Amino acid sequence: MFDEPLSNLDAELRVDMRLHIARLHQELKTTMVYVTHDQVEAMTLADKIVVMNYGKVEQMGSPMALYYNPVNKFVAGFIGSPKMNFLPAIVSDWQPERLTVTLAQDHQLALNIATQPLKPGAAVTLGIRPEHLTPEVATGTVVEFQCEVVERLGNNTYLFGQCYGHDNVKVLLPGDVHFRPWQKIKLAFDERFCMVFDENDLRISADIPAPDAH
Repeated sequence: MFDEPLSNLDAELRVDMRLHIARLHQELKTTMVYVTHDQVEAMTLADKIVVMNYGKVEQMGSPMALYYNPVNKFVAGFIGSPKMNFLPAIVSDWQPERLTVTLAQDHQLALNIATQPLKPGAAVTLGIRPEHLTPEVATGTVVEFQCEVVERLGNNTYLFGQCYGHDNVKVLLPGDVHFRPWQKIKLAFDERFCMVFDENDLRISADIPAPDAH
């Protein structure tokens, strides 16, 4: 059993030790229990992840199953870096394969996604991962984004800003894009990767096929 073995190490040593533990796991071919608050360690080292919240098991599954199909907002927010974007919305219209919602500033989105039945006026939350937002392209649902901070890391560029008045919206893009603070950008996302959570924070949108969700 490993109980947060890397928590007090600097960044470079943490990466080295994570690789060492992964190799050790492969060589020994035995069950190891690894306790961590770091989702990167959980995603890279685990065959199965158990996500706990104040002692309660929220979900158990393979890393990619939890990434693609979290059961609730807590798991969705824990798995993935940067953290998933959450946008509060109100249901305007529901059909089995189509959901229309109203975001802040009375902006409506019509999404071609399947969800559990919802009544008009119901409060929901849309979940969109930063890596699933891209500068506007020919296909996809489009939202307006005001960039406030740009972080260029070489291989990746992070944008932080607002979307219809909601702060701390994050976008993960390739490193060769060029945006500037306070620039207004139209962002598109593939509706297949948009998640919907109900007022109890449970995911009510259909499963997304995951590579290793068995």
